[in-house]
Amino acid sequence: MRTLLLVLGLIFYPLAVHVLILLKVPGIAVFGLVLVSLTYLVVLGVQGKGVAPVWLWMYGLLALIGGMSLYTQSVHALFLPPVLINLGMLAVFGATLRAGKVPLVERLLRIAYSQGLPLKGLPPGLSQSARRMTWAWVIFFACMALLSLILARWASLAVWSLFVNVLYYFFVATLLTLQHLYRYFRFRHYGAVSLRRLAYDLARISPRDPAHPFFGGGS
Repeated sequence: MRTLLLVLGLIFYPLAVHVLILLKVPGIAVFGLVLVSLTYLVVLGVQGKGVAPVWLWMYGLLALIGGMSLYTQSVHALFLPPVLINLGMLAVFGATLRAGKVPLVERLLRIAYSQGLPLKGLPPGLSQSARRMTWAWVIFFACMALLSLILARWASLAVWSLFVNVLYYFFVATLLTLQHLYRYFRFRHYGAVSLRRLAYDLARISPRDPAHPFFGGGS
């Protein structure tokens, strides 16, 4: 169920919104926003423990503003998800950079290098690299949120949609690939990290599990 929602939310929904905007029926996209937001709100609410409150507030706000946009027949609600989601990811990654916390990229690497069984820690050089990579994601999400706002204000709806619903995922894949290549050439003596295997291991960990890199305690 989690995997299906992830695919629908990260792949199908953005592409569907972009197609609907190109077809000049953005009102249907707004309705889809409300439906998706309510679905995620209910699913995360049922999970309860282990879910960061920021996500509950975010999807609740999206559903509310989406409903208001439907009532007023406007498309302003469509501009919110790219900004809120990027700020939410910024908060998730940034929170792990605080003193006493394990950077989120290091949490992922602990799973990747242990084939799903979290380690107590990484070698110092790899750990420092993971912290810098976590900072790179924080900066990335901040830039994407800012660019989304700028395009929403000054670009056409179609151009804005192309950036946030299509090109955005190319930028994410590019940063992932660059970090993966750097880690491979710089730390290949620790063994290769399979992104496919990592995604598989993540899907097997429950959000309620303290070992989960996004929802766990990170200690």
